[in-house]
Parts: sequence; C-alpha cells; structure tokens
Amino acid sequence: MLKISRLPILALIVLTLIFYGWSLLFKDNVWLQSFGLSLLSFTVSTISVIWLFQAYRRVTSKLKTFWLLLSIGSLSALIGDFLWYYYLFSNAFPLPSSSPTIFWIMSSFFFLVALIYKTKAIGVVFSNKSYVFNIIIYMVTATAISFHYLIKPVIATLDHSFVNISIAIGFQFIDLGIFFFLIILYYLIQFKRENNMMIFVVIGLLFQVTADSIYAFFSVREIYQTGNSIDLLWLASSLFIGFAGFYAKNNSQLENVELKNPFVKRELLFAYASTVVLIVLVAYSYEWNFNALSLALFVAIMMIMARQVTIMKKHDQLLMEFRHLAYHDPLTHLRNRLSFTKDIGVKLQKNNMNQLALLLIDIDRFKVINDTLGHFVGDQVLIKISERLRKALGKDAHIYRLGGDEFVIILPEASDIKATSVAESILTNFKKSFLVNDYEIKITPSIGISIFPIHANNSEDLLKNADAAMYLAKDQGKNNYKFYNNELNQTMARKMKIEHDLSKAIEREQLTLFYQPKVDLHSKRIIGMEALLRWNHPELGSISPIEFIPIAEETGQIVPIGEWVLQKACKQNKRWLEQGLSTFSVSVNVSVRQFQQGDFLKLVRKALKESDLEAHYLEIEITESIMQNTSESIEIMMGLKDMGVKKAIDDFGKGYSSLHILRNIPIDTLKIDKSFIDDLEAPSQYPFIKAIIELGLNLNVTVVAEGIENENQRQILLANKCTIGQGYLFSKPLDPTEFEKLLQSEFTSAESLLI
Repeated sequence: MLKISRLPILALIVLTLIFYGWSLLFKDNVWLQSFGLSLLSFTVSTISVIWLFQAYRRVTSKLKTFWLLLSIGSLSALIGDFLWYYYLFSNAFPLPSSSPTIFWIMSSFFFLVALIYKTKAIGVVFSNKSYVFNIIIYMVTATAISFHYLIKPVIATLDHSFVNISIAIGFQFIDLGIFFFLIILYYLIQFKRENNMMIFVVIGLLFQVTADSIYAFFSVREIYQTGNSIDLLWLASSLFIGFAGFYAKNNSQLENVELKNPFVKRELLFAYASTVVLIVLVAYSYEWNFNALSLALFVAIMMIMARQVTIMKKHDQLLMEFRHLAYHDPLTHLRNRLSFTKDIGVKLQKNNMNQLALLLIDIDRFKVINDTLGHFVGDQVLIKISERLRKALGKDAHIYRLGGDEFVIILPEASDIKATSVAESILTNFKKSFLVNDYEIKITPSIGISIFPIHANNSEDLLKNADAAMYLAKDQGKNNYKFYNNELNQTMARKMKIEHDLSKAIEREQLTLFYQPKVDLHSKRIIGMEALLRWNHPELGSISPIEFIPIAEETGQIVPIGEWVLQKACKQNKRWLEQGLSTFSVSVNVSVRQFQQGDFLKLVRKALKESDLEAHYLEIEITESIMQNTSESIEIMMGLKDMGVKKAIDDFGKGYSSLHILRNIPIDTLKIDKSFIDDLEAPSQYPFIKAIIELGLNLNVTVVAEGIENENQRQILLANKCTIGQGYLFSKPLDPTEFEKLLQSEFTSAESLLI
C-alpha cells in the first residue's frame, strides 16, 4: 500500500514525465504539442479546483473562508488559462492578453487574501529573533531582485500603455505579498504546531511565485514560448495547492499525513543562500569588475557566513545531545518518564477511539539483587533487561524506563489479544537466566496491563490502572501478567479510602483495642492477655486488621498507631490491676517498621511512665522477620530486658528464625503459629509441634499455642507439654467492657473456690 505522504511526490514525478515526454514527442508539431500541454494543464487545474471546493464543503466554519478563497483563486487561474488557450487555438493574433491577465491577477489576489486570513487565524507572534531575521533577509533579497530585473525594466519600457505597465507592476507586488505571507505561514506552522499539511500550500504557492517571476522576466525580454519549463512550475503549483484540499478533513483539522517537512532545521541556510545570490547578482550587475576593496568585502562576507554555518552546526549538535539526555535514560538508553509523558499524550490524541495498550513491568525482588550483589551489578542487570526487552519487542518498540526497576511499553492500536501476546513473549524471554559478572541471576517480571479507552481515557489514569494490575500480578504469585478490571478498580478505591481515613482514625476515636485471654491449658484459667487492634469505620463498618494493617505498614501510619496501641494497652492493664482484676501482663504486637524506629525503646519507656505500669506487666510481641537485622534487634531486645519488659516471638515457625538467633536474643515466650495448630490433628504434624515445644522448653522460655479451637487440640498440646494457649475454644477477642466482665466472673469464681 502506498503511503499518502509519497503520493504528491509520485504525482509530481508522473506529471513531469508526461510534460517533457509530450514536449519531446511532438517538438516538431507546435499545435499538437500546445494542445496536449494545455489539456494536461486543464486536467490538473480542474482536479485542484474540485479538491479545494470539496475541502470548503467538508470543513467547519472556522476554516471555510480559507478554503473558499483558495478555491476561487484556483478557479480564476483555470478561467485565465482557458481564455489564453482559447485565443491561442482560435488563431486570434495578436493575442488579447488583457482578459486572461485579469483572471490571473484575480487568482493571485485571492491566494494573497487566503494567506492573510490563514496567518491571522493562526496568530502572528514575532517572538523568535531568527524568524524575523530570516523574513527580513528573504524580503530584501526578493524585493531587490524583483525591482531590478522586473519592475524597473517595465517602467523603462515607455512604449507600453500605462494600464499594461500598472498591471505588470501590480502583479509583482501581489507576488511579493504572497511571498511575504508564505514565509510567515511557513514559520507559524512550525512554531504554532499547525498541521504540516499546510506545507503543500506553501510549496504550491512558492512554485507559482517563482513561475510568475520567471515569466515576467522572459516577457520583458520577449523570449517566452509556450511549453517552457515555466508551464511545468505552474502545473506543480496547481497540483500541490490541490493536494492540500485533497487531504483536508472535518472538524477544522487536516489529516495526520506522514509528511516530513524537508526544510526543517535548514531555514538559516536559506537566509545565507539568499545573501550569496544577492552578492552574485550585484557582481554580475557590475560585470564582475572587482577592485581590491570589493573583492576583500566579498571574501570577508563569505568567511563570516561560513563561520556562522559552522557555529550553527555545533549548536544544533549540542541541542540534539541535550534533547537526547532530556528524553532518554542514561543507564539503559531507553526513553525516560519525560519522554513517556510526552509520547503517550500524542499517541492518545492520534489514536482517537482505537485501542491502545499500556504494559507496566516491574522486576520481582530486584531490591534483593542490589542488597546482596551491589548497585553496580544491579545497574548491569537493568541494562541486560532493557536489551532483553528490545529483543522481545523489536528495536522500534515504544519501551520506556520510568525509574528504578519499572519499565512501560506502549502498544498503539493494540487489542487484548495483542497485549496478551506481547506479555507472554516478555515472560518467555525472561525464562533464561541473566549472566552478569559471572553471576547467574534468575529474574522474573510482573506485568500490569490497561487498555485505552476501556480502562481509562487519559494517560495518568491509564498508567495508574496498569500499576494496580501489576501489583495484582505480584500478589498472585509474581512472574505473570494481569489486566486491569472493574473489580480491581473497586478494590483500589476501597484501599485509597482506607489509606486516607486511617490517618484520622485515632483522632476520630474509631480505633479500639480488643483483648483475648491467654489461659492455662490445664485449669483454663486466664494467666495473660493479648491486645488486638480493631477499626470500626462509620461507612465501611468493621475493617479487618488483615486489610488495614498492611496499608498502615506501607504508608508508615503504623508508627503513630502502634504508639497509640502501646499507650492504650498499658493504661488499660494498669486500670485492671488497680481494680484487682489483673495480675498478669498484657501482650502488644509490634510491627517491623515500629521496631526499626530509632526511638522505639524511648516510646516504651514513655508508655510505661504515663500509665504508671510496672515493666513486667507489659510483653512486647515481635515477628520472626524482625530478626533479619540481628545486631539491631538484639540491641533493642537487650534494652527491653534491662527495663524489665517481657519479650515474645509471635507466629513462630513460619518466618526466618534460626537456632543461632534464638540462642543470642533474650526472649521470654515463643508463640506457635496458628497454621501449625490448624493441622495439629494430622499425624504428620506431630513431629513439628513436638520439636517446637521441646525447643522452647530447652531454651527455658514459655511456649504459647495460638488459635486453639477445639478440645482435641488442647489435649494434644497438653500431651506434648505445652501448657499455655489462646483461641476461640476459650474466648474470642472482646472489647474492654466485655473482657472486664470476663475477668470479674473469673475473679468471682476464684473467690468462691477459696471460701
């Protein structure tokens, strides 16, 4: 299929071949030669008029006037040509030139008015200095040449009538006006980002001005003949002006044709070329009679221009380098976030209602590579990843590095099937390990996909939705891809609301502490309690800690919430101690983020001091994952020991603990994770439970079983020497009022036994 950007050039080549072919074929038959060329001229001009009039009918009112003026101008030129050839073939000698000339002048006049109208519609802003500089040089050169070679000889020709002289001079001034506004229009369609299709109008009218000037020059010297190359320029002019109308579309816009402006970045060269032409013509007018001064002046001007051209080239090269740095990632040489933002906006605008897919890629566990092998190796891995992506998608693919280990791919006019195919191709290409500095590194990507306009109608939402889909892919096992969907949208909206409202939950008194008892498995008497956080949202209702605690961890809100929990639990236990209802410690869970805060020990001291609670009535529960930073964790645990606060490892058995760590940290309690208790009745689990209990007893720490839900589990734990537990078999978590009632009932039962 022929690209429409090549169609005008191909048409011009065919027109040139026909023109010169016919001229050569019938060079001995002037009448037949003239007839064929006139027929060719009528055909091209008629087609041009039709295209321009169709453009006038199609476009909106904003540009109707412009296309109407071009249509009238082309029609006037066609009528003038018809009258000329009519007189020519009817043997009307001498030819009555006034009638065709009037229509030709009308044609140029309407073209000039059209250019003025279009220039005004775009808006003239003389803010670019080189733009104004070039216009002045062009117009000085054109005016000087026109006056010297065209206007002055006509004025000097006294035997012509005043009317003919006025028409000839008026013609030249109109052409100079057209040339002036053509230059302005040319710059405006660049600086104002007007559609490049206007370049057809510029080229077409430039052909006409050139042909008119050459014709005037030949006419003054009475050397013009029909079939001259000037006629080809007029044909080319009509052709290109017509093509502008051919590509005109509705909504006052021109079709996005793949047309590359051949003159971009060469405008200043034309200014210098104009100066050289002017110098050569001046030398010619003096019959090349140079003296030492004029020769030196000529050489100096040429050297200055040569230096300016050299400076311009260096300047353009630097601009290209800076532009490349601005829009490309220096490490991978892929396009960067700034380039993505620019390109996605353009592509969405061009794409109209066609689908466009966005694939967001995040490298799974990339932080581990940086932490273990160093950032240099991490950078080399990113380079290898970019190469692998290019290999999977091709060198012309729209791949961007947004930062870190995040990459994004734009797939224009992509269906779900194409997006799926590309995602699967990427996953396949990542199956092979990466070899970096003798390290064989296995890397997997998680990919989120969003589709325009199905999932979003702007670039920001499209990227946000792809990001949400990518995190869904990570949550569901990594090394896969997921499409954005409405359910995910609802999940995101809920997550955002939770994240927003969680920051004000303490202030609005929406958070409460529930308490679950720890019991002696023999007597079932309460010997301790664990404080558990609950959130009752006014709109969403009761929100599970499983849902909001990870969000609090991710956003850092867990730190103030954790401090609030610590203070609240200490004050509550102090109150029950004073009432004689409690003689045991309260356990408080501490997150990794809290534990790693430099002032954690200070917060614990503050909570104990403000509540006036003795340290041994508080137990801090940490998870095994905190033990990854052994030296810091041991230091904090030793600080808690010095204060007299009890320490427990929660969810033991599913994390990262090792015997070496357990041997070196001062802990008081091991809490067996609920997952072991759930499978306790399976004989295959006995060895694991027994090993954990014996490990705790050998370390001389208390062993607590979590999540006991039936009597059989209690009996098995007792049989394996575990004497403390908690779970729904004894009590669910209770609010302070209900838990206080539970304590009172147990206190009453204990008193009755003493009596």
